[in-house]
Amino acid sequence: MNTGTIIGQSPLLYAMERILDRGMIVHAYLFIGPEGSGKKTMSNLFAQALLCTNKGEGKPCRSCITCRQFDSGNHTDVVRVRILEGKTAILVDQIRDMQSVVNIKPYQAGRRICFIEDAHLMNVQAQNALLKTLEEPPSHTVIILLADNINSLLPTILSRCQHFRIGHLSHEEIAQLLNRHYSMDPEEASVYAVLSQGNPGKALTLANDETLHACREELARGIGLAGSVKIADLYGLFMDNKDRTEVLFELMELWIRDLILLKETGDWNLIINKDKSSLLSKQAARFTSKGLQDMIQKIELARTMLKSNTNYQLTIETMLYQF
Repeated sequence: MNTGTIIGQSPLLYAMERILDRGMIVHAYLFIGPEGSGKKTMSNLFAQALLCTNKGEGKPCRSCITCRQFDSGNHTDVVRVRILEGKTAILVDQIRDMQSVVNIKPYQAGRRICFIEDAHLMNVQAQNALLKTLEEPPSHTVIILLADNINSLLPTILSRCQHFRIGHLSHEEIAQLLNRHYSMDPEEASVYAVLSQGNPGKALTLANDETLHACREELARGIGLAGSVKIADLYGLFMDNKDRTEVLFELMELWIRDLILLKETGDWNLIINKDKSSLLSKQAARFTSKGLQDMIQKIELARTMLKSNTNYQLTIETMLYQF
């Protein structure tokens, strides 16, 4: 199987390759993983390989007319069902429209691929309509569902699909991805790799957020002001970036964690923020380990309070002054 520029996901790639090599194609596949995990990338790779007309190995070849049409989004035998603008669910009429297409023989590929994106957002009526197709699938059609989770999908839908779970990438794989897309320094990439928790889409979004980069710089310098009233200068940063509060908390905790590790072990191999080693060394000398641990506790308390819908301004001010 020609995996192209795919990074990681070795178990899933191996499973897909075995299916293609053996020709054991079933009528429905379900790709499961959180938003940004790579469901669309992996399902597209699989679908393109199913449609590829190249007789040799290494599908998808990306050079035959079928592959080129797929890449351009103009393949006549590829159908995509998406949430309509202004709607919050995939509706039964959309599934019925898809069914009217799948009952017609493919135009050119000998096989038709029907994607249902955000399948977890199908309403019950839409799922029941889809079930009729899954129970009596046309021989020439493969249905590919993409879902963030399976909680809202009917058991009868789940039982009629082969499941592919998208795995998390390692920190090293995320760093490789960021370097490929943004030529990012490996030491800086490691920070966003940790923040992304193995989610490549989240990593790319965070690493491309120039405002977040500036926030990281300000937080790194600002934590050094703990112990003085100047720490309150960080208040404006939080107020200007309410939509990034959770990431700001995570950045602070990563920085404080590094300070604790430096004080306790002195081992730079354990440090995340290696690209700011000079500032870390300078700040580590100013704090006690207990003081740093107390700061992490205050961050956790503020996080918990905000989840309970406490006043944002008061919660952030209290956290900073307790520093």
